Amino acid sequence: MRRRDFLKLVATSTTGAVLFTGCGIGDGDPEREFKIESPVLNPVDLVYGRDNWYATAAGECGLIVRVFEGRAKKVEGNPDFPTNLGASDARAQALVQEVYHPDRIAQPLRLTGARGSGEYQNASWDDALTELGNDVNGARGATLVITPPLSGPMGQVVNEFVRAADAQHVAYEPEDRVVLREAVRRVFGTDTLPTLDLANTNFLVSFSADFLHTWISPVQFSRQYGEFRQGREDVRGTYWHVSSRMDGSAANADRWLPITPGTEGLVALAMAQVMVSEGLVDRAVAERVYSGISLDQYAPDAVAETAGISAEQITELARRFAEGKPSVAIAGSLAAAHTNGLFNLTAVFALNYLVGSVGQAGGIILNPAPPFGSDVPGPSSGLSYTEWTGVVNDLNSGRYQLVIVNGVDPVYGLPEALGLREALANAGKVVALSSFLDDTTLQADLILPVHTTLESWGLIAPDPGPGYQAVALQQPVVNPFVDSRAAGDIFIEAATAAGASMPWPTYEDAVRAAVDSLRRLNRGNIEAADAKQYFMMAQAQGGWWDTTETADSAPNAPETATAAAQPEYAGDPGQFPLYLLPFPSNSLGYGETANLPWLQALPDPMTSAVWSTWVELNPTTADRLGVGTGDVVRLVTPRGSAEVPVYVNPAAHPDVAAVPMGQGHTDFGRYAKGRGTNPLDLVEPATESETGALAWAGTRVRVEATGRKVRLPRFEGQVPAFQLEGAPIIEVIPSEH
Repeated sequence: MRRRDFLKLVATSTTGAVLFTGCGIGDGDPEREFKIESPVLNPVDLVYGRDNWYATAAGECGLIVRVFEGRAKKVEGNPDFPTNLGASDARAQALVQEVYHPDRIAQPLRLTGARGSGEYQNASWDDALTELGNDVNGARGATLVITPPLSGPMGQVVNEFVRAADAQHVAYEPEDRVVLREAVRRVFGTDTLPTLDLANTNFLVSFSADFLHTWISPVQFSRQYGEFRQGREDVRGTYWHVSSRMDGSAANADRWLPITPGTEGLVALAMAQVMVSEGLVDRAVAERVYSGISLDQYAPDAVAETAGISAEQITELARRFAEGKPSVAIAGSLAAAHTNGLFNLTAVFALNYLVGSVGQAGGIILNPAPPFGSDVPGPSSGLSYTEWTGVVNDLNSGRYQLVIVNGVDPVYGLPEALGLREALANAGKVVALSSFLDDTTLQADLILPVHTTLESWGLIAPDPGPGYQAVALQQPVVNPFVDSRAAGDIFIEAATAAGASMPWPTYEDAVRAAVDSLRRLNRGNIEAADAKQYFMMAQAQGGWWDTTETADSAPNAPETATAAAQPEYAGDPGQFPLYLLPFPSNSLGYGETANLPWLQALPDPMTSAVWSTWVELNPTTADRLGVGTGDVVRLVTPRGSAEVPVYVNPAAHPDVAAVPMGQGHTDFGRYAKGRGTNPLDLVEPATESETGALAWAGTRVRVEATGRKVRLPRFEGQVPAFQLEGAPIIEVIPSEH
């Protein structure tokens, strides 16, 4: 290509293309001589040879993203944002893969075959939005909107749409979070999740909460955990973990107590009984906190056999907790996933009142409500399984002519026993706002591709926050890689089509308006002369926060007492001798990131397994079955069966078969489709006794050898655990009871 033609191309191209020499030089055909590598549209501030760093946000974390020639290259934590102070995790790093994923939905799709067939044809945005507007008008009063729990401007926009369309709005989130939110409301009297002041804690006890990997805000807690262990010259915090599975958090503990599944609350009551009987805490405080519960019935000797640990261990834990102040006790994840999950969590969180750790340095720090006006929604909860059953019944009755799903995959995340996949077939029309063809999107008649995190605007009040008011500003750091739209813009257009007079023409305007409402508070970290400069400062810093705006004081005791309860299990112990214990994956969570290969390849911290589903068995259990690591076994529950390979773990509980969540998708792209097993499909739909949430740890299982063997992919290769000098292997042995 002649220099004159090259300059002409650069001058007239709107892409600012980078050209490099291809094959066939000299044949006079630029299309064959040169290849063009560029985004579809580059940012207006693009400068070749120089990288840019943009502040944005994802979830509870503030991020900064390195962008080079219009492409996102690397994600790091924002050192200024208060929840993570520069820390990040593997999920944040993988956001780059989300943008450039080969299986992203590139343009609107209209179903041509049966629902679930995956047979679609391309459609234009004009036609798709016109179709959506007609559907909304035709289904007034008979529309169901399914999203994650929403707050801030996105919640405001969806609320406006719901009012305009006379629709019903429901939220989906993992069921153990539903129990956690109710426990926080009852114990601390707040709708916002609390945070932990681990940097000033001396003694921490976690009851099944994998707070370093999967529990509510692991980046925030992991950063604080570093301060807890090494941030003070004269104090190294002590950490005990009480659970029925040794996860990554338990492996970091000074002591791990392997309990019988579902007995976390009983151990907490026994701790309270020890502290009261030995005069380590104020008896009057304990009577307020555990109102209606006779603690003398839960002495360690009375609880030990049921809990599967010794009375001496419970007593020592109680003394250390009372004498090691400031102390903090937390519970979640598996503790919430039983039929007595709410009791487990409330009994544990209430321990913090006994040692004066609620709202105090080194303890549980409550978070204030977000700094938005009353018209902007704050934190909310997803539906319980019992409530989802009602939604499915309504779908089956034909109540809904239109279902709009945005940003969640409940068909995958809820047990197959619920029948949501089949119920969607009874809706008149299903519209999915999604970036990928996940299990729920696969049931849609119309698919509208939406921006990924790094392409989107948003204003996020972290939940949990840092102990004071904070808001993270999410901004697009790259232009859309495919022909997608902002979900907020789609809802605004749909609301307008339904006759609403929306206060913002675009979702970006809604975000800007919310930021301007922060400016009018006249407080916080940003000082600026006018609205434009204020917004630019918020962009540069990654958000807004006010360290002086903390929560009101906590109540003296839980608002509602929760009666002690034993866990119940589906399945006769004679036929199903083990407890089935699904657990959120360190990298894939509950399955929401299974489409990203970086996260599929991230080793599980306990087994180092990747790209698969497995079952963890204790060596005694495995020997009884005649199986070893890599042997394929059949997991049989009252609900169904699945075949998975074994990982023999010396630290596995002898009575437990633990299976990671995250795999078993019908679709969700090439990296997730048809890989592994979704353990929720084996779960009998038992519910938590008070909240109605799914008790996904409430099913028993039988393990059967199949005689087949596979090579389980794991980072450690095929070398079994072996003894190191000074670092003995932890092995859990069966009880003699």
